[in-house]
Amino acid sequence: MASRKAGFILLLVLFCSDAFSQVQYKDSSTIPKYGFKNELTASGGLTYFIDSDKSIDFPEIQSKKFTVPASVFLKKFNTAPQKNYYWARFAIQNNSDSVLQPFIFCDAINYVTLYFVSPNHPVRKTEGGSLLDRNKNLSEEEQMYSILPVTLAPRQTGVVYIKMVQKTEEFFFTGIEIYKKNAFYNRIENYYYNNRQEIMWSLLFQGFVICQILYVFFQWIIIKRKEYLYYFFYLLTILFFFMGKQGIYSGGSFLFSRHPVWSAYLDDTLQILPYFLYYRFIRYFLEIEQNHPTLNKWMIRTEYFLLAYLVFDFVFVVTTFKIQLQTRIFAYIISMVFIITAAYIFYLLMKKQTFIYFVLLGSLAVGLGNILGVLFTFLIFNEHIQIHINDTLIFSEIGIVIEILFFTVGLSYKNKAIEKEKLISQENLIQQLKENQLLNSKMLNVRNKISLDLHDEIGSTLSAISILSEMAIHEKKDTETASMLEEIKQNSISVMERMDDIVWNINPNNDSMEKLFLRITTFAAKLFEAKGINYKIEIDEKVKQINVLMEYRQHIYLIMKEAINNLVKYSESTEAAIRVSYNTDLLTIIIKDNGIGYDINQNNDGNGLISMKSRAQEMNAEIEMQSKINEGTSIRLLIKI
Repeated sequence: MASRKAGFILLLVLFCSDAFSQVQYKDSSTIPKYGFKNELTASGGLTYFIDSDKSIDFPEIQSKKFTVPASVFLKKFNTAPQKNYYWARFAIQNNSDSVLQPFIFCDAINYVTLYFVSPNHPVRKTEGGSLLDRNKNLSEEEQMYSILPVTLAPRQTGVVYIKMVQKTEEFFFTGIEIYKKNAFYNRIENYYYNNRQEIMWSLLFQGFVICQILYVFFQWIIIKRKEYLYYFFYLLTILFFFMGKQGIYSGGSFLFSRHPVWSAYLDDTLQILPYFLYYRFIRYFLEIEQNHPTLNKWMIRTEYFLLAYLVFDFVFVVTTFKIQLQTRIFAYIISMVFIITAAYIFYLLMKKQTFIYFVLLGSLAVGLGNILGVLFTFLIFNEHIQIHINDTLIFSEIGIVIEILFFTVGLSYKNKAIEKEKLISQENLIQQLKENQLLNSKMLNVRNKISLDLHDEIGSTLSAISILSEMAIHEKKDTETASMLEEIKQNSISVMERMDDIVWNINPNNDSMEKLFLRITTFAAKLFEAKGINYKIEIDEKVKQINVLMEYRQHIYLIMKEAINNLVKYSESTEAAIRVSYNTDLLTIIIKDNGIGYDINQNNDGNGLISMKSRAQEMNAEIEMQSKINEGTSIRLLIKI
């Protein structure tokens, strides 16, 4: 029998590899033959030698004494397979007048090398083993079961030397047997027939996992939630692990069919990677980041630790191939992760949330399945207890099936909760929209009332003051009084213009950029024509699509109005241009003339220019002023919409 790992969870690695390596073997040096009668003789029986230094090559081994008892050889091989190189020797003879090709069968060993020494013939070498790259000259069955074929000419005799090297924890060795080809294939058929229930279950399990993988993948395509993606890869790594293990226990290698050594390279990776993926899945599935920020930070650190160990483990085993040391390091690392995971589970259980129980119960099912796998592995390896279970992975597989079912139920529960939250959010949104509509309606009424009051009350009053001032100027001859009345008149007109701008801006009927620039165009055209300035006004059609706040519209209008007023009053220009364009969320306004200009390096900003800069700053806009003496002035306003 052999020591082996039964799963990828903590206890299977800790105990299966070391503590439960009890074996059963027969103390026999005879070589069983199957399918041959008297035409083949294996004389002298099996003799054994143990190379404890791992340094003896084939030419030197021929001079060694093969005196190790069969019982000692088998016991050492089964308890410490990686510590030594193991040699077996026996004589073989073809008693017939035809060519024979016996199959030398050595159970499931990582590397097996056969040397055949025959008088007057060159030494023939044949290699096999569970980790050796597949030989195209051998059938799949012969390669899977470490068969070493030997061709014997009629009446040929010789000595067979077999070197056995074991690197991994997974092997099976009870002795050496000789098969005729048809007898060997009969044994394979009998094996599959006797283990058909376990094989069928494994195939059903793998089919179940594949169906779940497809379901989760399509769910991710539809919903695009990250937990589905991580659970997809989690199931994929589990499928790869069990496919590889199923190959090992059935004598084949389904996953690493071309290069079985990769099963040793990636063995720990396929056991650790599911932890990392499951951590990621749990964090997104239970929304740990939103609900438990502190726990989320620690889980992320654990994930990074697992990734770092994965890289280290892979590099270590590929460069050194020290599987025993790798297994011990793995045991310590995974035990630490197990303790940390238990702490996280306890923390989540304290929260007493129904949704969390689905995931935790699924994890518990996987853990119990692996513990049962360890227990039955111990019972199988114990020579005093008879348990007829060939594949203890079945317990881990059952645990994973239960975990998947819990996940599916938990997923349905979460989807139901999400739909309920969506309905509540939609109802709240509808209610908020109704309230906003009502508020907007009230604001429109208020704005209408303000604009009417300003126009009717303040506007009529200012208009009356302006008219009375004009009448008083004509009736009074006193120069000082006339000057004061003229100032009252001008101030009244200025206030009326400003009030008209305010009334226009707050009127809901003018809530569009199109109307704003139409008003500016009318205002500018009136002043330019009165001053005799040739002008050109270009307004981009895209401006009609813009919707900005009322305060922004007022700032834009007053900045442009101030710039136009300054142009008309001070520039002494003959030509002017206004361009408004909109591109990639940027509104650009340019007002330029060919007037006398001014020196921008001098601090000659009046109140108007200061006001323009202040209004631009309130909109988080940029205003650029360029001017040169006798070369005109250009004002550029850039507003992000």
